[in-house]
Amino acid sequence: MVKFLILFIQFFVLIFLVAYFSTNSFLVTFEIKDLLYTFSSNLVLFFAILIILFIFILLFFYFKSRYNLQKYFLIKDKKNLQKGYGYFAEAMISLANKDKRNAVIASKKMKKTIKDDQGLSMLLDSEILKIENKYHDLSLLHEEMIKYPNTQTLGYKGLMEENINREDYHHAFIYGEKLFQLNPFIDKLYLTLVTIIAKTRNWNQLIHLSKQAYNKKLIDIKTFNKNTAIAYYEISKIKIQSEPKESLNLILKSIKLNGPFPPFIKLYLEILMIQNEISKIKKVIKKYWNDQPSSSLRIIISEFLKQNDLANLDDIKFIVKSNNNDDESKKMLVDFAIHNSDWSLAREQIKGLINFNPSREICELMALLEMGESNDIQKRDSWMLRAQNASFDEIWICQITNTPQKNWNSISKSGHFNSLEWKRPKMLGRNLLKYE
Repeated sequence: MVKFLILFIQFFVLIFLVAYFSTNSFLVTFEIKDLLYTFSSNLVLFFAILIILFIFILLFFYFKSRYNLQKYFLIKDKKNLQKGYGYFAEAMISLANKDKRNAVIASKKMKKTIKDDQGLSMLLDSEILKIENKYHDLSLLHEEMIKYPNTQTLGYKGLMEENINREDYHHAFIYGEKLFQLNPFIDKLYLTLVTIIAKTRNWNQLIHLSKQAYNKKLIDIKTFNKNTAIAYYEISKIKIQSEPKESLNLILKSIKLNGPFPPFIKLYLEILMIQNEISKIKKVIKKYWNDQPSSSLRIIISEFLKQNDLANLDDIKFIVKSNNNDDESKKMLVDFAIHNSDWSLAREQIKGLINFNPSREICELMALLEMGESNDIQKRDSWMLRAQNASFDEIWICQITNTPQKNWNSISKSGHFNSLEWKRPKMLGRNLLKYE
């Protein structure tokens, strides 16, 4: 509306000027050198209007032809893009089908039609180089990628994966960390970085990375607590001899974050033993046993007390007093009664644990009891035979490789971070008990 009003005013002013000068004509004189030229003002006005009209027509055709030319090139570019994306899709499909020859042909066609999309070209080149096993050229390409904003993530991801494959975890983490700063939401990036950190055992980085991931809502509070607790646990192990007080503070942080996890309790007890806190050790064992008795905690307590000559039967009775009807408490009493040659207590407590199909551990305890109490080799061998055919007891098993191991570690013997689970194994063969 405003443009129309301005155009109308301009047209009105032009009509007014034409009408005014045509009704009030006058002579216009030009002196060129010694000659005088005289014209009527109406003639000058006519030529002026003619020139303006000519310029208007000239500009009209100029802009119209320019618009049509731009439209032509835009349509041409659009068609080229469509063709280029078609060639790109064809190349990717060929790569998926391991058709290297067709992938290379489609890639060359794409580069001819799409000349200014560096990202697509580099991506395609990287996939082709992978198929061709040209890893040196691929590495150079990834280095080139990180120079451009639109291909940085692809470059850092490629360099990270290259170094993981070479088992150069130090450089893999450097590139992975830069990738995390650029785009932390890349699928499984946090898990990959955690795996790399576990390989390098840089536990402070695990704490820092987990904080960032939790703040960005990449992981839930449970994962954050568990991974951070493991990091504190590992640092505590490192400092147990050089800085026992700091080691104690760290393991208490782990327990606070992840609860009374038996391997954490074990390290807690070892630190207290170094500090000769014998009375506190008994209180700590009683506290955690009252809170959550379990077979894994019982085995840890049993091994720790026996190794440190603290297997006093009165202390064990004190520990299990609050939950002495629990099966795990009964097993602990049987174990230490046998260890201290209190055969009557051992037989009294084991009665309620023998059922139609006793576990391997109960069978083995009965074998020890029969041999220790009456030196009955026949009964011992009978119970040991039953043990071989009994169901397996709970042990630490890697969830990824199904490999058993005696003790828990943050990195399993098969090399996986936090993959060990305390559970009853399925069929793993008779040699299961020979694991290290």
